[in-house]
Amino acid sequence: MKKETLVEIILANVGGLFAAMGLFMIFMNDWNLLTAGIITTVFGAINLVGLIFVRKKYGNTKINRWKSTLARFVMIMASVAMGSGASQLISNQHMTFGIVIWILGMIFSTLSYPLFEYIKKDKEKIAKTIVGTIGCILLFVGMNMTFISNWDMMYGGTLVGLAGIIFMTVFVYLNKKENEEYYYINIRFIAFVIIEIIGGFFTTYGVVKVSMLESTMEIFHETLISGLISCAAGFIISALAIPIYIFIRSNHPERKGIQVSLKSKEYSYSVRNLVVMFLIYALFGWIIEFSFYGITNGLFVNRGFLHLPVLPIYGFGAVAVTILFRKNQNNVFIKSAIIVSVLEYFTSWILESVYGIRWWDYTNNPWNINGRICLLNSLMFGLGGYLIAKFISPYINLKLHKLNKKAVLIAAIVIVAVVGGDFTYTLFNVHTGYGITEMKQEGINENINEIDNK
Repeated sequence: MKKETLVEIILANVGGLFAAMGLFMIFMNDWNLLTAGIITTVFGAINLVGLIFVRKKYGNTKINRWKSTLARFVMIMASVAMGSGASQLISNQHMTFGIVIWILGMIFSTLSYPLFEYIKKDKEKIAKTIVGTIGCILLFVGMNMTFISNWDMMYGGTLVGLAGIIFMTVFVYLNKKENEEYYYINIRFIAFVIIEIIGGFFTTYGVVKVSMLESTMEIFHETLISGLISCAAGFIISALAIPIYIFIRSNHPERKGIQVSLKSKEYSYSVRNLVVMFLIYALFGWIIEFSFYGITNGLFVNRGFLHLPVLPIYGFGAVAVTILFRKNQNNVFIKSAIIVSVLEYFTSWILESVYGIRWWDYTNNPWNINGRICLLNSLMFGLGGYLIAKFISPYINLKLHKLNKKAVLIAAIVIVAVVGGDFTYTLFNVHTGYGITEMKQEGINENINEIDNK
């Protein structure tokens, strides 16, 4: 990718997004954001006008005019669609329409450059990119629709999430290679995925914060302004991650990653390595639960069974999948979904039998079994198990193999001692509270914290 092309993409996305949000801030009378809307619109317009000067400066470069014009148009319209959809969601009007427009805007924004680059060069590659992008976006939006309580779109969110998983499964199938001897894990791509997730979290947090407010707010209301800023930041991060990633990759083609062999010691998992991996996955699971619950509910709490910031069920599930599929990796997706769902079901049953408390409850989720597991979460576990067994665990294991064995062993012993100590303490001092535990009583979920207060 040429530098001027990246500059055009940035200006078009940022300009279109801020112009769209500014216009809606102006015309949504209930928001009382006329001045802020005008400033936002002017800022967006300045970015769009900047496209003219960029094109003029690099006018002699050999860029196909109709392709570059089409790409800029797609970027601008995508940003407008994203801003329009977010405005509908924030104002709690035409929710379904807002979500559809939001999804379409994100899809076209993230695909604007791949379409521009590959439409005449590699049709198979652009097909794979489209399928993967749609899958990721549908899954993320579906999760938001399901877990953001004031949207009341549980069934719709489940269906959108399932559609996303189907697209991602097709993407995996399209990229499947026979007789593989190794996997190449691209560190740049992993960084890109993390950045996209961060952008999605910023967007969701902004939408939740603003939509939970009353319809009329003062222009400088702290929560309203912070919510809108979070929305804008999330959109910008999500829309620009792919073009920046492609720019870096195309201008620095050398590989930045690691090759993991399927026939070497990377698939020989020692006990000490598995213990360290347990902590990594348990900690990562806690971060996911902490972040997602806080973003979708506006409250950040320690969601774990233990008092430490770890979720053992994530650690045990990931390690189980790692061990079971270290050699035979056929049908990992479905098998992982079943294995982890069974683990989640019986963990919930045991905890409730012992304490009379639930640390999670899917009763309101479509296609659930006794509120302990539900279809969408099970399929997400299947997707996570696929990534863990095939890519993440081999990568972590290879890194641990390169470290001092005694150091890893000491770390494993410390982990067992600390987590075991916390588990023993928790047996007699149950970790409960608002947003953490629920009690089943006469068919009604009551928060354990409210019961304790009585």
